[in-house]
Amino acid sequence: MLSFTFGLATLAAAASRPNFIFIMTDDQDMHLGSLDYQPAVLKHFRDGGSWFAKHFCTVSICCPSRVSLLTGRAAHNTNVTDVKLVSLLFVLLSNLM
Repeated sequence: MLSFTFGLATLAAAASRPNFIFIMTDDQDMHLGSLDYQPAVLKHFRDGGSWFAKHFCTVSICCPSRVSLLTGRAAHNTNVTDVKLVSLLFVLLSNLM
């Protein structure tokens, strides 16, 4: 009976945790036509969830922000500060040494 009660308490605690959905996208550009969908997608998220009027972005271009997110390190600490393959190769080679 004690284990059953503990199990119910664990389920109740797990159910009360907040849920987070992280969405990372790439290649929203005019050439692929993906900008046409953005207003509808933003409206869908805004109407059905939260809208953050104030936010923070450490790096505003794709490669450094992706590397920072995946490694947990700031872009200047990964040497990926631009959209160049050379910087990424340097990071990969330096990690092998």
